[in-house]
Amino acid sequence: MKKEETVLDYLKKELGERKAPSSDLPQSYEYEIDKRKKNLTIRLKTSGLKANMQDNDSAFESWAIILKFYLSDLIYTVTIDWEEIESSVKAGKYHFNRFIYRVAKFAQTYDWVLLAKSIPQMPTILVCNYPNGGAAEENEHVIGSEGWIECNYVEKEKSHYDVINHQFPVGLFDYTVSKDTHFTTGQKSAIDIWAIKDRQLFVFELKKPGNTPLGIISELMFYINVMNDLLLHRIQYKDDGKLEKAIEKNYRGFGDFYNVYQSGRIDIINAVLLADQFHPLINRELLEFINNSARYRYCHISFSMQNVK
Repeated sequence: MKKEETVLDYLKKELGERKAPSSDLPQSYEYEIDKRKKNLTIRLKTSGLKANMQDNDSAFESWAIILKFYLSDLIYTVTIDWEEIESSVKAGKYHFNRFIYRVAKFAQTYDWVLLAKSIPQMPTILVCNYPNGGAAEENEHVIGSEGWIECNYVEKEKSHYDVINHQFPVGLFDYTVSKDTHFTTGQKSAIDIWAIKDRQLFVFELKKPGNTPLGIISELMFYINVMNDLLLHRIQYKDDGKLEKAIEKNYRGFGDFYNVYQSGRIDIINAVLLADQFHPLINRELLEFINNSARYRYCHISFSMQNVK
């Protein structure tokens, strides 16, 4: 692509200098637009594959959606490509595995998403971890921090839901949960806030004031996909001798969720972006575009945005 025809230049032409991203697009990607085929190729470099999924460097879903939505006259399909990563580097391997799960779900969700490579084989049985204790309380967080806002929100909203809690674990493992069977990164990966009302599950991704990343979309998509796969038992819980205790003690509301996991009493999944303000490129029209998916309609999944009260 010629220098004067970068993706950022196209965005500036479409949105104007004031609305386009203030800096260049993430350097962890390579971009190429085929004007004849109306295809954008986004290629993730190794640095992006190993980054936190909410960071610009890794949030490929967010950028693919943004560019497809705002440059719809120029882009009809988006091809996702990626560098290979050395499997000998454990941390990198776990990030890469999470990327593989994410990109597979992304391609299943949108018919305009193409993959440049075949998806590597994932474990036959993926299992999710569960809490072995309660989450930190409000008084254990710095006032105004994301953790403090999270606890405060749960307390204020508890009368509006049958169940509401926070820090729900979503670490994925190969067949059993152990330090040697990680499929994705860390055992501390967790959903900020979740709730149940009647037969609806709500999953909230919270950002504190001043933090307005586009990656909030990618992060919430990952959590929604894991929860949907749990409810469909494509991802499972495995009893390692501690499961019964986690259910009985209802750590972080896990017992309540396990009941619906067993019974299948969830019909609708609501994915909620929760913040006092959002990135200027995130708006309700964009969320309508995100929701325009045959898979989401079939699974009764929808995205919305809500301001922290």
